Amino acid sequence: MHLAFFHAPWCEVCHEKAPVAEAIAHDAGMELERWDIEEPKGKAEYERLRMKQVPTLALIAGERVPFRLIGAMITPENVQHMLAMHGPGASGA
Repeated sequence: MHLAFFHAPWCEVCHEKAPVAEAIAHDAGMELERWDIEEPKGKAEYERLRMKQVPTLALIAGERVPFRLIGAMITPENVQHMLAMHGPGASGA
């Protein structure tokens, strides 16, 4: 289980939320994968997981995406709530 941050170089909100996503992953003790959707591998992962917007911070559990937060919703408080419900050790995981 890890966090993935999908972003694009032209997206101003992505630039604002990138350090927030990194801090969230660090505080949660989780790995953060950064995917640039302009790059072939990032685009493929974006499409495989059926992402719709950037920036998106998603919890990835194998082939499942138990939650995703988009844009302004990417906050430590929202992630903390979602991880409590779906993260490692949660009853809903």
